[in-house]
Amino acid sequence: MLADLKETSRVLQERKLKIDTIIQALEAEEVAEEEETEEEETDEGAGSEDEGSGAEESDGSLGF
Repeated sequence: MLADLKETSRVLQERKLKIDTIIQALEAEEVAEEEETEEEETDEGAGSEDEGSGAEESDGSLGF
């Protein structure tokens, strides 16, 4: 009976390690997505400012 409990404990520890690994991967993915979203929001904010000055430069470069 003791041997069975030890084996069960070992199997459960292996499963726990697998689950912990999955959790860490998902957390890392979540952090990466959050950083990507923040970068996109920053780029969108900067992009709208650049569009205004870009339009003036485009008009000037076309000789209007």
